[in-house]
Amino acid sequence: MTELMTIRVGLEEGADGAVMAHALTVPGCVAIGGSAEAAVGAFERTLMEWLRFLSVSGEPVPPPGAELELAVDEWVSTDARVSIGESEALFEDDLRPLQQDEAERGVQRLGTLRGRILAHVRRRPDALLDAETPGGMTARRVLEELARAQWWTLSRLGATPMAEVPEKTLQQLDTALALVVDRLTTLPDEMRGYRLELDGEDWTPRKVLRRLLWLEWTLGAAAVAALAPVVEGRAGA
Repeated sequence: MTELMTIRVGLEEGADGAVMAHALTVPGCVAIGGSAEAAVGAFERTLMEWLRFLSVSGEPVPPPGAELELAVDEWVSTDARVSIGESEALFEDDLRPLQQDEAERGVQRLGTLRGRILAHVRRRPDALLDAETPGGMTARRVLEELARAQWWTLSRLGATPMAEVPEKTLQQLDTALALVVDRLTTLPDEMRGYRLELDGEDWTPRKVLRRLLWLEWTLGAAAVAALAPVVEGRAGA
């Protein structure tokens, strides 16, 4: 008998009409489309990538042959420009207290994702980080945006923004992740289910973790992609 596994999803429809599909049972797995159907279709492909990542990382995943069913739990509207990657959604699922084991599992996933980025970055000459791609993007710009976005997101948990940003890009990344690990793994019990409104957007620890994993996945992949044409160009020179 085929095993059936349900993946719960929340849909966010932005002010621009685009839709973002957020996995509620696989935090960080997100896809964007011009419509709900397009977002769910893109989500199915992204989910397969996430499950491969989790499997390689040694985490439990559905067995081969298992049937995956997507269940849309919520559909919310926000003022975000979803088509360019903005998100403001707070789902009912985000209101559940973030338990210690969930925080530790999330931190472990962040560390594994960071390791995949650094495996590409640390073996390249530093100058390659500043080489522009045909799209005008550099790996350094993406990586520093990842560190900045992590600091900003962590401040939604009451963490104080850093007074001084490290000069080197890798130091920025290391410092940001260290702050994330410390904050999430030492979260007081009374804060695990708290809800905070800042600048018109509601936050909870579960939403913060979901956002941190999404940032690491998407911006990490963008940094590696920015390096690829540079490396290929040097190899062909």
